[in-house]
Amino acid sequence: MRRSTLLDRAPRALALSAAAAAAVTVFSSSAYAAPAGPSIAIKFASDVVNSNVTGPAGVLNTVIWNNTTGNNSAAPFSLNADVAGASTPSGASVTWTSPNTWSSTGLGEENNTATGENRDLMAGYLDTGGLGQQGVVINVANLPAVPSFDVYVYIQGGVNGRGGTYTIGAQTKEHVGDSAFTGTFVQDSVDPGTTASSNYLLFSGLTGTSFTLSTTPTIGNPARAHVNAIEIVQTPEPASLAVFGLASAGLLGRSRRRRGG
Repeated sequence: MRRSTLLDRAPRALALSAAAAAAVTVFSSSAYAAPAGPSIAIKFASDVVNSNVTGPAGVLNTVIWNNTTGNNSAAPFSLNADVAGASTPSGASVTWTSPNTWSSTGLGEENNTATGENRDLMAGYLDTGGLGQQGVVINVANLPAVPSFDVYVYIQGGVNGRGGTYTIGAQTKEHVGDSAFTGTFVQDSVDPGTTASSNYLLFSGLTGTSFTLSTTPTIGNPARAHVNAIEIVQTPEPASLAVFGLASAGLLGRSRRRRGG
């Protein structure tokens, strides 16, 4: 029976063979895993301190990033997917609102010492008001139907000790920035509270063809609950991993360790 992917428009045989080759390459050359299937990655505030992402970046070393600009977009922004490192129209779109944009580096608040694409990924961000004020709202629509998917939310502000809550559907997670970004991605897996030196949240097992990410600033003076980027990845299934040629015990073990933060 034919399985859905985040990109049903691409020929399945070509997508599987290309993705398998790309995944093996990244596993052998990076500390992070490549997406097991198509992913949709969105970088916000890419116009702030020239933080366009144009190459492999993030927890999964995703190659194709949709670089957006401005603190608001009421008009849907069309999204391309990363399919084995190739940019392919997905049919999905995103809109967003926030009070402002800012950066973790280059604007007088230096809290990002990384270099290259990961520095850019964690530089510009959608900012919020303070306690009780406007947060960030991101709406993603028209995702291709898949059994389930995960959303990575990247968070790095200009000042530590600020944070809030992040909500998708029935899942709400708390995060507070506590350290500069040095190029290493650490999942915040403590809730309530924050994993030391963490800089991303993972929302797992989401379903449907749309979702809303909303943030509420609650911690700090002033409080902040900003968003640098998000990434949407189909949840791997054992049968899919076998087809990709990644079902060996070693690779599966590595994937579990990465997901555990």
